[in-house]
Amino acid sequence: MTRIKKQRRAANLIVLDKTPKKKERLADPESYESRKQQALKKRKKKLSLYEKARQEAEQQARNDAAGRRGSQKLGPLADKIRRMNAEKKKAEATSDAEA
Repeated sequence: MTRIKKQRRAANLIVLDKTPKKKERLADPESYESRKQQALKKRKKKLSLYEKARQEAEQQARNDAAGRRGSQKLGPLADKIRRMNAEKKKAEATSDAEA
């Protein structure tokens, strides 16, 4: 006895006499092609090296104009680290003075 492979049987098979053209499919906002086109347009583009360098230069110029270093990190954690480093330097200075 041979085994019969299961086949997909479309009970409610819809047969279109005339398939829609690509322009019609793109015009319909719910079609696969139009959703794919929208996704491609929305996709985030990678910046070129030139653009990255230009943006970094602009950021550095803005930081210089604002009077702060661009590499300086601001925030509560940075303040805590600076405070701990200052205490450590003070402790080292006092231990060196005593010795």
